Amino acid sequence: MPSLGDVFTRRYRLIERLPEGGGRLFRARDEILARDVAVKVFEVDPAAAPDSRRRLAGARMLTALDHPALVTIYDAHVGHGGEGYLVMEFIHGPTLRRHLEQRGPLAPALAAAILRDVALGLAAIHDLGIVHRHLTAENVLLRPLRNAGRPFRGVLADFGVTHLLGERLADTPVDDREYLPPERLRGEEPHAASDIYALGQLAMEALTAERPLGGGAVQEILLAPLGYDPEIPTRFGYGWELLLTAMTDPDPDARPTAVDVAELAIELAEGSAPTPEAGSAEADDPDETAAGAEPVAALRAVHQARETAARRRRPPIWAWVTHYR
Repeated sequence: MPSLGDVFTRRYRLIERLPEGGGRLFRARDEILARDVAVKVFEVDPAAAPDSRRRLAGARMLTALDHPALVTIYDAHVGHGGEGYLVMEFIHGPTLRRHLEQRGPLAPALAAAILRDVALGLAAIHDLGIVHRHLTAENVLLRPLRNAGRPFRGVLADFGVTHLLGERLADTPVDDREYLPPERLRGEEPHAASDIYALGQLAMEALTAERPLGGGAVQEILLAPLGYDPEIPTRFGYGWELLLTAMTDPDPDARPTAVDVAELAIELAEGSAPTPEAGSAEADDPDETAAGAEPVAALRAVHQARETAARRRRPPIWAWVTHYR
């Protein structure tokens, strides 16, 4: 593994070690282009690494991504064994986790704006078939903004390594497991809905500055989510309550897509999300009610059904998002 002061690949001078799991992350100076970059170096297991054609295709896909809510990847390499690395833009801003620890929770409108940023970043990688797998407050960077009506933009990081290498649940850092949905803890393969569950947990952390499961002990983190129903905060308003309930639904098929989350986040940021008075519906049979009711009423019916522990199969409770304006 490289050390501080090394000129990595004869181009990037490593000048600072940055805290991050899943490899070694450095701030480095690109000695050719005279700019700061982030260099992530990770070990490659020859038995688990994809073949050379897949590695090349994966690297090209990552470096082609261009989105304001994604860290730009300049270069990617996965060898047959030994070390692999990613070279990325360096963002001069803290992680969301560090900001919450130092400054406390975000105001709801700002939390909604950050939620929208990250959801749009997820939508971009989901469109390419990439699942993040490690979405936490540690993997959201806050890029400072000027004259934008808010202090920073949320930027999604650390989505490249697992795409290049794949991942087993056993390799997931313990801190990340606070965010894992029930299906992942059952050993199922991750998919886009798994990221949405993690994003719901991240949104609650942004609003409260409290980590999922309270950042509990390892054993609690590993075992609690198997029967864990997140406690949804209600003090931030009806729209937040409904969205967070949907995002952390135990049923992956009932969770919204990243695009749906981004659309509702706009309403939350602008204060125009639905209220309990926006419609009405009976909750005796949420499956039938949701099918024929107005979208907001349908969402409310399912939410009421969940509160009364009626854990039946039901249609996606986010369907109203694309119709509500």
